[in-house]
Amino acid sequence: MSNHRDTSLDLMRGIAIIMMIAFHFIYDLNTFGFTEIPLFTHWMGIAWRCLIVFLFLSAVGVSLVFAHSKVIQYRKFLKRLLYLGIAALLVSLGTYIMFPDGWVYFGILHLIWVSSLFALAFVNHPKTSLLIAFLILTGIIFDQPNLEFLSNIFEPYLPNGSVDYYPLFPWLSFVFIGIYLGHNPYYQKVFTFRSSWLEVMGRHALIIYLTHQIVLFGVVALAYYLLN
Repeated sequence: MSNHRDTSLDLMRGIAIIMMIAFHFIYDLNTFGFTEIPLFTHWMGIAWRCLIVFLFLSAVGVSLVFAHSKVIQYRKFLKRLLYLGIAALLVSLGTYIMFPDGWVYFGILHLIWVSSLFALAFVNHPKTSLLIAFLILTGIIFDQPNLEFLSNIFEPYLPNGSVDYYPLFPWLSFVFIGIYLGHNPYYQKVFTFRSSWLEVMGRHALIIYLTHQIVLFGVVALAYYLLN
């Protein structure tokens, strides 16, 4: 990112962070039996999750345009990729220790890491990016592309489930939509209000993502054991 910040983008990330924290807090409450809110079975919970992921991933596409549309700065890109890769590995390691039967092997950070590699080549092609997004989303209807062969290869080394799994398809489409929005910033007409604290959260989204669930899970777990 350059010295000039897109405050609407920061705000969009900040709102996504707040919604993510709320989503995970409800998830933790469900885990310890405080609530029974259907986050993954009711359409409202599913739609809410998709909205959160859309805001995060489209922000990735917008950020790529903002940082690399004039000249692709490979050094900055690789540096960011390194930090993101370390963060993704920390998530995998932490969840492997806490949830050995459902650790995160391809969560949202892993998805962003891989998606960034694909998307960088299209950072100056907004219409092509939108077409790719459309084709990926359309492919869901026909269960394409089918990457089951990869699952068969890695199945012996992976858990039966994961507490946080975001496959490349169809979620990659949101990053390509973000590239289109980076060149046609309609989101700036949606996120027009200003909120300094939300913008600060948006600027530090990665740190908050890595730390918030440790705090939330710890607090809910402590409450559970104190009450029982």
